[in-house]
Amino acid sequence: MMKRLTRVRALFGFLRLNRHLIFDDAFQEKLEAMYRQTGAGDAPHPPAMLCMAVLLQGYVGASDAEAVELTVMDLRWQMALDCIGADAPPFAQGALQAFRDRMVEHELDRALLERTVALVRDGVATAGEGQSLSKALRVAVDSRPLAGAGRVEDTINLLGHAARNIVRIVSRLTDRSPDEICRKAGIPLLLSPSIKAGLDIDWSDPRQKVSGIAIVERQVSSLQRWVDKHLDDVVEASVKPYLAAIDVVRDQDLERSANGDATIRQGVAFDRRISIEDAEMRHGRKSRSKRFDGYKEHIARVLDHPAIVACAVTPANRPEEEGAAPLLADLEHGGFSLAEVHIDRAYVNSPVVSSVLGAGGAVFCKPWALRARPGMYSKADFRIDLRAKTITCPAGEVEPFEPGDTVQFDPESCGSCALRASCTQATSGRGRTVSIAKDEALQKKLRKLQHTSTGREALRERVAVEHALAHIAARKGARARYLGVRKNLFDLRRSAAIQNLEALHHMHREAA
Repeated sequence: MMKRLTRVRALFGFLRLNRHLIFDDAFQEKLEAMYRQTGAGDAPHPPAMLCMAVLLQGYVGASDAEAVELTVMDLRWQMALDCIGADAPPFAQGALQAFRDRMVEHELDRALLERTVALVRDGVATAGEGQSLSKALRVAVDSRPLAGAGRVEDTINLLGHAARNIVRIVSRLTDRSPDEICRKAGIPLLLSPSIKAGLDIDWSDPRQKVSGIAIVERQVSSLQRWVDKHLDDVVEASVKPYLAAIDVVRDQDLERSANGDATIRQGVAFDRRISIEDAEMRHGRKSRSKRFDGYKEHIARVLDHPAIVACAVTPANRPEEEGAAPLLADLEHGGFSLAEVHIDRAYVNSPVVSSVLGAGGAVFCKPWALRARPGMYSKADFRIDLRAKTITCPAGEVEPFEPGDTVQFDPESCGSCALRASCTQATSGRGRTVSIAKDEALQKKLRKLQHTSTGREALRERVAVEHALAHIAARKGARARYLGVRKNLFDLRRSAAIQNLEALHHMHREAA
């Protein structure tokens, strides 16, 4: 079997040979510690075997149910898990899910990623490539969009979806039929296949549309009142997330008209909820014309060695700079510092940049472009003295500034200036304005960097993290596997760990 694992799914063979290195005594103790406070009950499955199954699951993209079957049907799985010849699965689907939840709860997914980074560090030295992974890293950071697993719906379907889940749960807990609950709770719309089918209105008619929204809101409110009146706290606890979701959707999407009926609010609410099943999904944009719904995945990749050292996941509507803070926290947790960071402009205001610069490190990033109309002076034609905090125009006029200010030159001086026609198109009585960035000193350094051949070569090093993200995208696909930020962070860390192991396998083959 090992002789056949040379080209296709070769990582199975590598995992078989190096299980004792990945799951050394220290790491197995961390895995076992998850079970020490569980009290009496069934004996747990070997944690290292379940962790290996989690890795294999991510490697082949199998569901929980399929992973259980593969332990019996696929000899490669049996070889990696050391259960060759098993005629029954070594663990159940529920055990695999419970183990994954324990890993998330105890941050063992981060420990798994850190373990693979340590193996790459040791493997680099073993492979004879010279210097091992130092504590001060040269790191590149990038992100990619990830479509959420939850269903994105409009306001009416959000309310209907939450209401239908409430009825389903109450029906199961009280042993009543959904039809009976709908009639008693005053929400007959749910008796139809869909809430819009129950309304049966002409959606092209604005008056009927307004009427339909008011009907939905009234019936959903009736359901909420019925639940509050007829269910005790124990039963109501299981439906509280959906009751809260209705309140959120009502507050963000609806407003009251003059007659008291609910109508659609104009504009989009900040941090708008877009899914009932996944409360953390959000609208995001790749560009002004391209929108996506879900999350952003962020990774930090070492430039000198093929290791992904940190991962983060944020809702799609959050700026990239917010994803940099958890990356920095994970790096510090692993005992690393940053000597250099290579980023794109979306991260330029992140805490990583200030941290690296404050420690005397270097930041590599393309600067913001200095745009100007053809034949007109651009900001580059103004002399900016950062020490004196003064800016001098091409005609020699000087104005003071503070970082973050928009400097306006004296209107009288600009009005009589011979260079005015080439400097500004402002109306009469107004002078030329120039915006000074808060990080103007950094932007000035980055512009100088971009104008040299060695600087442009350094900027191109960031392509390594783009390739790493492309490999993760090919492995995981464009759509999230799980609901919520934390579980998708687990999936990203798992994929990064697998990628580190594949890189280590490649280094060993090259050395051989």
